[in-house]
Amino acid sequence: MATWRERIAASERKWVLGLLFLALALRVGYVFTQQRGFYFEDSIDYDRAAKSFLETGHFDSRYYRLPLYPLFMAASYKVFGESLTPFRLLQALIGTGTCLAAWAIARSLFGVATGFLALAAAALFPVQIVLSGIEYPVVPGTALIWLVLWAIVERSRAGSGSTLLLMGAGLGAALSSLLFEGGLVLSVFLVLVVLFQATPWKARMRDLAILGVMASILLAPWAYMMTRAGDFRPLVLKAGIHLPSAPGVNPPLWEGSGENLLESKLSGLASNPEWTLQHFGREFAHFWNPYPDRLASASVDYRKEQHRKDSRMVLDNSLVGDLSRKLYAFVYGSLMVAAAAGAIAAHRMPGAGILVAWPVVLGVCYSPFFTQMRYRIPADPAFLILGAYAVEMTMQKTLWHRIVSFFKALWEGWKKIAEKIMIFWTFVLLMLLFVVVVGPIAILMKIFRKDPMEGRMAPGSFWAIRDRTREGLEECLRQF
Repeated sequence: MATWRERIAASERKWVLGLLFLALALRVGYVFTQQRGFYFEDSIDYDRAAKSFLETGHFDSRYYRLPLYPLFMAASYKVFGESLTPFRLLQALIGTGTCLAAWAIARSLFGVATGFLALAAAALFPVQIVLSGIEYPVVPGTALIWLVLWAIVERSRAGSGSTLLLMGAGLGAALSSLLFEGGLVLSVFLVLVVLFQATPWKARMRDLAILGVMASILLAPWAYMMTRAGDFRPLVLKAGIHLPSAPGVNPPLWEGSGENLLESKLSGLASNPEWTLQHFGREFAHFWNPYPDRLASASVDYRKEQHRKDSRMVLDNSLVGDLSRKLYAFVYGSLMVAAAAGAIAAHRMPGAGILVAWPVVLGVCYSPFFTQMRYRIPADPAFLILGAYAVEMTMQKTLWHRIVSFFKALWEGWKKIAEKIMIFWTFVLLMLLFVVVVGPIAILMKIFRKDPMEGRMAPGSFWAIRDRTREGLEECLRQF
């Protein structure tokens, strides 16, 4: 009788298409249950910028975010009208594309069964379903990020150094950088991946040049327009707003593009290095917090205030309720445990390091600011893939063995490091002993002509003269 793995492998295409259809159906179904208004304040800013662009050809003067998402909204409004439902349906389709990218990476790294499990997890993961009904750039941004990571994984696995895949990765990173800040982190991550790849430095520099050229094709026109308008708020102001104020620093109200606000906060952080490092550490730890907090929209009074400003802001937002957040914390906490086990089990798998490194780099880059749940969303597919691999290894009854092997290898590696540390400190301690203790004593003995051991030295030599008691073979054999 064929096992479930064999059945999936025999008709993999049907299973993949079925799960993709399920993912799309869940997202579309969720979209049709949503209210017509906006759930979060950021969505209103994007909507206002999109409509202003359709009417005047440029964004609203108050808009200071990255440009591509309101252009995406404007295109949807232009083609399908200003109803939110068609736009959310487009996001549902894009979210399904993220599931497809997660499947492709999991299958490439770990095989058919893990690919199937990762696709099922991505299709059913609640946050990925809910995102389709929220007007926020993390939906297309996450899809682009994982398409780029798929290109990098395929390039690494093939070992061919495909220039075409690298060019696609550069374009994808640039597009995601125009959508949201996670794309900027992706650009940093790609640079690190290229610098640490196992190729000669000449090849690494060539790859960096290709990434830079492809990214410049899309980013250079945007940078030129900002320079021409003298408005750098998308890069400067948001960073200045979200950076913390060090103790004793009273940042000014921003002027122009916000350079004065950013400079004030950066100088305050530089003047308080201990507090700054503590803040970075706290925020990096908070990045992994499974419970969604720091949500201003979770406050009913805040939602009422926003509703008074714009009647499209919904008052009843179940997404930020206590039950929703507790359920998310439980599901996400369980996913993190499974992903940690999968990461340990896959520590020797070629290419798996990208799945582990991407969330870490994302957390490090966001740690100077105030981290929130939404910043972690672009890393969710990595946790789903690693968790799926842990489930697959559990079914094969090899997970525990792999975990034990990992910690044994870790212990052996630590012993080698400890030996080097021991040798280093042995030299340090011996140097201190002879320089600080033995050396001064020897100098004093030399000055005062003292010989504590009372050993007479032969003329012109440092050897002590041994007293001879009798001559013979036994005396000659006893040299000390």
